[in-house]
Amino acid sequence: MCASSLKVKGGMVSVVKNYLGYRDWENVKITFIPTHIEANKYLLMTYFSMAYIRILCLALFGKIDIAHLHVAERGSFYRKAFILQTLKCFGVKVILHHHGAEFDLFYNGLSDKRKKYVKKILRMADLNIVLSQRLVQMIKEKSPEAKVKVLYNAVNVPQTNPYNVLSHNVLFLGRLGKRKGTYVLLEAIRKLNETLPVDVKFYLCGDGEVEEVKKKVKEMGITQRIAHIGWIDGQQKKNFMAQSMMNVLPSYNEGLPMTILETMAHGIPNISTNIASIPEVLHDGENGFLITPGDTATLYDRILCLSTNTELRMELSRKSYELIKNSFSLDVNIRKLKGIYARILSHSNQ
Repeated sequence: MCASSLKVKGGMVSVVKNYLGYRDWENVKITFIPTHIEANKYLLMTYFSMAYIRILCLALFGKIDIAHLHVAERGSFYRKAFILQTLKCFGVKVILHHHGAEFDLFYNGLSDKRKKYVKKILRMADLNIVLSQRLVQMIKEKSPEAKVKVLYNAVNVPQTNPYNVLSHNVLFLGRLGKRKGTYVLLEAIRKLNETLPVDVKFYLCGDGEVEEVKKKVKEMGITQRIAHIGWIDGQQKKNFMAQSMMNVLPSYNEGLPMTILETMAHGIPNISTNIASIPEVLHDGENGFLITPGDTATLYDRILCLSTNTELRMELSRKSYELIKNSFSLDVNIRKLKGIYARILSHSNQ
């Protein structure tokens, strides 16, 4: 299994951490080889070269049955494509597990020659795993012969719904910046400032444009509304979720955000946008709210509505938790993934 280093922040690494931490893989043995770190291009090239040599040695000695390559766009795609082409020479089965929220933008900006190369790589993979039904068509449009299957992201789910309906904080979990709609949320907070009770605080949790967001908060005069700006992980993340009445992610581009699944697994109602795979999990008016990207007015209304309606929050919490437990739990996901591995290997033995 290959992906970024576990020290890299983001949804793809969250997925991989869940896989590596799972205890019931039965007869599946995973060797994890990270192929990417956040560094300058020279260190990154050195890091990738060392990882590639490790992979090549395993292939030479017949130690790989399946390569499960987690991939995004741009450099991530080209690195995994290089590994895929090498491993196919050794008869290794290869899965490309697509996480990129901007794969379409990446592909559309390529020259015809590079588009042809991307098509070939998608076709060469024994399977392309995507995060939603919508993304099946996205891959097929580029490479009609590519084999594609949906495997939704998944999370660990508590035994019982831990949601605290008396919580009064609003959570934003995601990379701070325009793509995730951070500045749209800040504008909504500015409008809500005179309306919400004074104890309602916003937690802006993520890396990215941290200093720019701090500056914008100060300019807007909403400093008293913001309880946290910056990255969180581990116990701090659990603590913040335990104190949150809702999670807000007004993104412009996404795949299937892990933060939506994680918060829903903790019974936290979500407000997000009607893009990408999000509507396949978040059903407007049933277990959360969907808005159009950039629609500050509706975001304002939805935050105000949830913050003032305890009964509605409880209903959305119950439905959110039940959906994740039944369809998006890690147990369900890995059971499906084991089946995918078995089918791919059975085809190689026929």
